[in-house]
Amino acid sequence: MYGLRLINNFYADYAGSRSDFVIVGHPEYNLGKVRSDYGYKEGWDTRGIPSLPARSIPGDRIQRAGTEKYLKSLARPEPKPKYKERVLAKSRSEPQVRKAEPKGDIDDFFQELTSFDKLPPCSPNRLTAGWANDMRSQPVMKHYNAIQEELEGLRSRVLRAPGVVKAELQSDDAWRYYALHLEQAKKNDLQLRQTKQKANAWVQKAMRGTA
Repeated sequence: MYGLRLINNFYADYAGSRSDFVIVGHPEYNLGKVRSDYGYKEGWDTRGIPSLPARSIPGDRIQRAGTEKYLKSLARPEPKPKYKERVLAKSRSEPQVRKAEPKGDIDDFFQELTSFDKLPPCSPNRLTAGWANDMRSQPVMKHYNAIQEELEGLRSRVLRAPGVVKAELQSDDAWRYYALHLEQAKKNDLQLRQTKQKANAWVQKAMRGTA
């Protein structure tokens, strides 16, 4: 605050608001840097702001385990395994991530794809109405809209020429990709219908209670 006096003294001349008085009335502003370094006169609260002591993760670990165990580990250090051994041990302890596989084969996928009069939406159930929630132009919604169009086109092609489409999709196992998205679309549709049923039950219960 004493640095304000080094600029000019107009701050004190034109100060009038409450926030200005906090600065003008402060001893650092009135006494300057030299006199402020030696402390303020009586009447000023120079106590620090109450705060918790600084903590650290190693310090907390030592307090939990005890200083005796920590000193023993420093006095008798154990040889650490090599980097390769540590990586292999970590990979064995972590759960293995399995590759997602569709249920059934390509014939089951074709049968399920053509059984729908209208395919369920592949996009996740999210609110898209309103300007703030308009997600149609977002990359996520564009991605799912493209998958929906591909499934619709694939369904019409299977109805016309199933043999040609089967040979095309089996050449690079692309049918697995579409089968997984079709399964996810069925789950999304089931979840949406269950949510609507619960909401209807709550509304009917509330209407019976007010009747």
